[in-house]
Amino acid sequence: MAPYTLRWGIISTGGIATTFAKDLLVDPATRDVSDVQHAIAAVGSRSVPSAEAFIAKLRSAGGASAHGVAAGALDKATPYGSYDEVFADPAVDVVYIGTPHPYHHPNAKAALLAGKHVLCEKPFVMDLAELDELIAIAKEKNLFLMEAVWTRFHPIAYAVQKEIHSGKLGRVRRVTAELSSYAHLDERADNDRMIDPKLGGGALLDLGPYPSVWSMLVLHQHPDNTDATPTVIDHNQRIYARNGVDELSAWTVRWDGLAESRILCDFTAWTPRDCAAVVDCENGQLVIEHPLYRPERYRILPHPSTVGQITEESVHHYPIPAGNGMHYEADEVARCIRDGRTESARMPLAESRVVQGWFDTVRKGGKSVLKDLVGNAGK
Repeated sequence: MAPYTLRWGIISTGGIATTFAKDLLVDPATRDVSDVQHAIAAVGSRSVPSAEAFIAKLRSAGGASAHGVAAGALDKATPYGSYDEVFADPAVDVVYIGTPHPYHHPNAKAALLAGKHVLCEKPFVMDLAELDELIAIAKEKNLFLMEAVWTRFHPIAYAVQKEIHSGKLGRVRRVTAELSSYAHLDERADNDRMIDPKLGGGALLDLGPYPSVWSMLVLHQHPDNTDATPTVIDHNQRIYARNGVDELSAWTVRWDGLAESRILCDFTAWTPRDCAAVVDCENGQLVIEHPLYRPERYRILPHPSTVGQITEESVHHYPIPAGNGMHYEADEVARCIRDGRTESARMPLAESRVVQGWFDTVRKGGKSVLKDLVGNAGK
């Protein structure tokens, strides 16, 4: 049987949208997928020439993306000078939203109201009220909606969960996860998206979704977890004085009856290369290597003392065979829409609400200029 083809509309032509679009063109067979495939039906930008340039860039990208170009995945891609035209195009099944954080809610809302399924980049929105409005619209219109937390769908993510949830390492005692990236803040312009409050700047929203992934996969989805609403029990922020956004955010989350996780994101230092996340268990430790958003190796280590059943280090490698790795989440979207599902069991909306709630708590409890931000819900 021929694979199901999902037709994408891409809005925004920036870096993350480029990476996603290139991954749509990678041969599904390279990741052992034969039931779904992807085509780009429309691209929306500020002008038609900008959208045309984006499509031309994809056509000439080469490498792993050359397969999709040769297979015709761009043949019917229409360039538009507005997002609304993408939302109105009957050839578009689903819209990928790769705009800056504060625009996620209005863009996703407009797409849903136009009757399109939506995959929206992380962080999903600026506050929980915005997310709840999107969820309500999607449910009312029976449309698929998902946050683009691509790391959840990587082979290594499933492998880590299987390792921990099997019980081989014993009870989980604690999870620590960090994504830090030295961002040279003083060299950036005031309107740079990393530090501009109007663009949702700061480490919390830019980096925070990635360490949160591993806390959610390991603890929230643990078979022994009974706490659907884990609580932020402490948090702190350090503020970048020039723009008033957070340059560092850290918080601890407790799952009652299970364990705690300490999460850190920082624009002023680098993540340790060999231990971006550590799952400490009774019998040993599972250590995930950097980059935390796209790791390919984890190690199982004995405890520093002789306590525990793990006595030798083992290394586990899960490379992404082609492309950057965003095609895995695209495959999930295709299967859900093909099968008539309005949300992903792997990335359910309830779990997006949990993490968005953490961000709201840390932001509101800090001293950044975004502390009292109120989103666009209802507007």
